[in-house]
Amino acid sequence: MDYDPFFPVIVKAGSVFMMAVKRMSLAEKLKKLRDRQNWSQDTLASMMNLHRSTISRFENGRSVPTYQTLLQFAEIFKIDKDYLLGELNHGDFPQVEPGFLTKETLENPDLAIIYELLQKEPELKKALVELHLMAPKRRAFYADMIASLVRANKRHRDKI
Repeated sequence: MDYDPFFPVIVKAGSVFMMAVKRMSLAEKLKKLRDRQNWSQDTLASMMNLHRSTISRFENGRSVPTYQTLLQFAEIFKIDKDYLLGELNHGDFPQVEPGFLTKETLENPDLAIIYELLQKEPELKKALVELHLMAPKRRAFYADMIASLVRANKRHRDKI
């Protein structure tokens, strides 16, 4: 039996029960990853500049994403690309030239605080995903508005 390191299951080996991890198809992995983020297919499609029906076809196994699309999924879900690419034949996909990616880790104290806040406030997380999907000018407007509200809160702490 093949196993997947993300999704544990209980299996029986003779008279002994063991914890194992069931290997999932690419379609199941994509759906599970999206569900874990609490994103709709529309949200994920917008993030990837795809149509919602394309995401649906990937998740139902009716279509296989290109190599570049799988790399984009891995980046969006913040997972190792090999988790998605492991069962596919790499020779079937065109190669992508490496780009420059900057990734901060949670060693940055501000990011650790933000991550903790997003874990505790799922509605804020959804709102920030929507903010990310907005046009740059609109996103900048709302970012300024949020910063202004936080500054106003600091000035008027004793009044609230």
